[in-house]
Amino acid sequence: MRKPDLAFTRRNILGFASGVTFVVGAGVIWRAKQRGVFGSPPNEAFAPWDLWNDPTLKGTPMALVAAGIVASSPHNTQPWALHVADDRIELLADTRRNLGAFDPYLREMHIGLGCAIEQMMLAAGPNGYAVTVAPEAGSLLALQDHTGIAKVATLQLTKLSAPTEADALYDAIPKRHTNRFPYDRAAGLPSSARTLIEDVSDEENVKLFLFDEGDARRRFDEAVVAATEEIVADAEMVEASQRWFRETTSEIVAHRDGLTYDAAGLSTFMTAAAKLVPVSAQTAHEAWLAQTRDRQLPTAPLTGFVAVRDRYDRAQALAAGRVWARMQLVAATLGFAMQPINQPIETVDREKQLGKEARSEARLVALTNAPGWLPTFAFRAGMPTVAAPESPRRSLKDVTS
Repeated sequence: MRKPDLAFTRRNILGFASGVTFVVGAGVIWRAKQRGVFGSPPNEAFAPWDLWNDPTLKGTPMALVAAGIVASSPHNTQPWALHVADDRIELLADTRRNLGAFDPYLREMHIGLGCAIEQMMLAAGPNGYAVTVAPEAGSLLALQDHTGIAKVATLQLTKLSAPTEADALYDAIPKRHTNRFPYDRAAGLPSSARTLIEDVSDEENVKLFLFDEGDARRRFDEAVVAATEEIVADAEMVEASQRWFRETTSEIVAHRDGLTYDAAGLSTFMTAAAKLVPVSAQTAHEAWLAQTRDRQLPTAPLTGFVAVRDRYDRAQALAAGRVWARMQLVAATLGFAMQPINQPIETVDREKQLGKEARSEARLVALTNAPGWLPTFAFRAGMPTVAAPESPRRSLKDVTS
């Protein structure tokens, strides 16, 4: 029996094309929704940002913890665990939440833990407590192979007869967000900004180095770009970083930590494109290099280092973190933005770990020209062009016992 001819009429073709378009379009919309193209993740991933001054916690040690857990940390790893009692808070490092090849000696982890200490200290007085901090002594080098919980510091609490008045830095806690977007270099910084930044460094073993214009600033930018290139060429470092990137809404809600596209400093179009079409870790990090070189450094009117006497001393790393936390809160009170840009020190650690020539250290020594001071944290500052979004945060229940 002869099969009938297929009649591919204009109507058939248009109907078929419309069907394909509908199916493809529906698939794209479904994927876009799953990957958060059309909005932010559910509020529970960001709920801790509303707890820093929550009335139900007022006057309790948990109020201090609530202020601490929205502090800055490397790659938003939130490496803290806290034992809370009526008269003390024990701060622990969950070393399982480390950055691997990015932070082999847990140096940046301790800087983040120092940020949490500072924000808890700022919350103490307004909640009716005096606090003394006893950091754990020792070398970060001894923690290199640690894979569990390590005690970092004890905050001893003494009840006051009445709460003290909150200061501007405490009130700035919910406004502090890392801003990776381009800044407005032409706008400079508020006239008091540089002085206030310099004034926060009152720690004996912490010193600031600031760069705005001239040869030193040019060499700072070159050091950051060179270090970023070296990281992008290091597959192990790329993999360690990518582990903390949360690409989908479900990942953000499940983990409540890490880096997101919304906070990456991309344009609106590029943010949507990156969410819709996943790219390889290598491609993502090459884009990070381009962003660092072409958008972040050129638009920042001020950059700098936080330096210490001993880069691998645990207490000094915490002190550096406390200084960085105060700097960010000063920025929040004055309306300017700040961002860690730590690549030049991350490659110092990596070269030390691998036993390679200390080229990164040599770049830093040439920049600071200050024997006895070792940069342990790098940053940029400027007036924002885009408001930085909140980062996802783990709950009080997840981080306390």
